[in-house]
Amino acid sequence: MMESVSGIKHPAFQQALALTRPAERQRTGGYLVETSNLVSQALRSPSEVVSVFALPAETAALAPECASRSVPLYEMGSGLLNKLVGTGYETAVTAAAVVKRRVLAEEALPAQGEALMLAGEEIQDPRNVGVLIRTAEAAGCAALLLSTNSAEPYSRAAVRSTTGSILRLPLCLCADLAATLRRLRERGVSVIASSAHAPASAYSSRLDRRPLVIVVGNETAGISAAVRAEASEFVALPMAPDGASSLNVTVAAGILLYEALRQALT
Repeated sequence: MMESVSGIKHPAFQQALALTRPAERQRTGGYLVETSNLVSQALRSPSEVVSVFALPAETAALAPECASRSVPLYEMGSGLLNKLVGTGYETAVTAAAVVKRRVLAEEALPAQGEALMLAGEEIQDPRNVGVLIRTAEAAGCAALLLSTNSAEPYSRAAVRSTTGSILRLPLCLCADLAATLRRLRERGVSVIASSAHAPASAYSSRLDRRPLVIVVGNETAGISAAVRAEASEFVALPMAPDGASSLNVTVAAGILLYEALRQALT
């Protein structure tokens, strides 16, 4: 079904526009994705797509995908679409969609088999949150655990930084990450945390154990004492002398996850 939208009072447009506010995203569980690439990814993903908005030049390409999932498609001019997604990025936006977030309850996190997971505590930069989601999906993680005092993963900056991974990777949003890790450990999951002061290198530690969750911390303060208390082991990444004292949290997470994969394959 395709319908033309000519003004801001259209109910579907109002519903989508409301999702530019964090409180409305929290209330409804919906969020916006933008660019034709991410909209196409959404329509092919496990996520529920509520509605799609596109410029006339994009509707023909998106119509079959929308029809196959019975998703309403709304055609509109560039002025309305820009009002919906705003500006601030160089990439031209020709389509947007309302998507329902995929959130795992703690009880649904895998605690057996070959599961690998990533956990982030108090990650403050929404772009870092987005890249952690992207990295976790690329490494084949079953989920990303994220403390709720982190930047919102469904904000515009975070969603864009995932390049679509947020549509496929389930998130577990933890009000008390330390308690969640404790219960996972009690269920047999190994918890390995990164620390610049750890005596052991990631390359000499057993990252091939499964199920496993790798924990990274705040960009400035690192991992809190409460989360540190739940770690089975701490590992460090070697740094060159007389240089940088730490890595960006997303870079560290990527190295640790891929070292865990490498060890599991050798």
